[in-house]
Amino acid sequence: MVLSVGVDQGSVSYDIVAIDDSNGEPKIVLEKSFSTKFVKERPSVVVDTIFSLGVKIDSLVLPSGFGTRLKHIWELTSEDFFEMSLKPGGGSSLERVIQAVKNTGVNAYVIPAVKHLPTVPAHRKLNRVDLGTSDKVCAAALGVYTQMKNKSITPEETEFVLAELGSSFNAFIGVKNGKIVDGVGGTNSWLGIGSRGCVDGEVAALMGEFSKDDAYSGGALYLASAGNGNMSVEELAVYAEQGHERARLVCEAYVEGVVKDVSAIIAANGISSTELFLSGRIPRISYFNEALRSKLRGYTLLGMDRMGSVAKEGAIGAAIIANGLVGGVFKPIVDNLSLDKAAGHVLDYVHLPPKARSRVGLLD
Repeated sequence: MVLSVGVDQGSVSYDIVAIDDSNGEPKIVLEKSFSTKFVKERPSVVVDTIFSLGVKIDSLVLPSGFGTRLKHIWELTSEDFFEMSLKPGGGSSLERVIQAVKNTGVNAYVIPAVKHLPTVPAHRKLNRVDLGTSDKVCAAALGVYTQMKNKSITPEETEFVLAELGSSFNAFIGVKNGKIVDGVGGTNSWLGIGSRGCVDGEVAALMGEFSKDDAYSGGALYLASAGNGNMSVEELAVYAEQGHERARLVCEAYVEGVVKDVSAIIAANGISSTELFLSGRIPRISYFNEALRSKLRGYTLLGMDRMGSVAKEGAIGAAIIANGLVGGVFKPIVDNLSLDKAAGHVLDYVHLPPKARSRVGLLD
């Protein structure tokens, strides 16, 4: 038996999932969700939840944001914590959660993001940081499991595109032969619900100093509410369905952006499978689900097998990876993802002028 735990850090919620693979049948034995705001204020809640199981945990995978090489958490350095958040000075909420877990002695890991993977060609990494954060790697692992189960195939036979459409960001992952070969992260995608996605350079220049807050805001809800920011995604869907012009325009841009990102992954990688996995909050809203199905008629749009859970896909995928890292039933999936061969740094292949390098403490 392997008891594995996965943790997913989202824009809105932190999800925690535990999987028991007794008798070769994986079963979810714990799932909890907390607001991200609450976890930032009380990172110890992650530890409290894990130990509420009352039994020995074999393996735990924690979120690592923009990622690092596959590491036990006691191997982490200050440089690793910087790369995970890209916030100089340390002390991020993610770091505080990891430190809280570290103090317990649990066998815990952080895993790579898409950029670190050897299965992604180097030319796709040029001037890119966000090809998909570590939770997208986890969600892709769940996609591999789902397709294996649905089709009775091996990890090496899986092929699909994953579209994760969250409360703030969109992200897209291309999988061939059970390996992640490409990704479009949330700050590189088209319009997100909360985030602006890819940025027109002229717009950035006009804004002057461009901050993380700027990158993580300005999305569909901001545009639909004319900058007031008081609209929920459910309200946006209702307004668009009722024919409100501004809401309809924004939703059309959002859905078309998803189509463009999916199409780019498929075209660049020669993905022949027509299966497209949808995950995240947005596909569960009927208006957006129907709009996506209308625009993506040539594809089979599927949800992933969450093993009866209501937790986020990233948390379930993290538990799958935790299981595979210590030889559980998901070992073939994890081995094939080549996480143990991940290398490099998140800023590799990125040109930063001296002024920027100095600001983040990267002077040579």
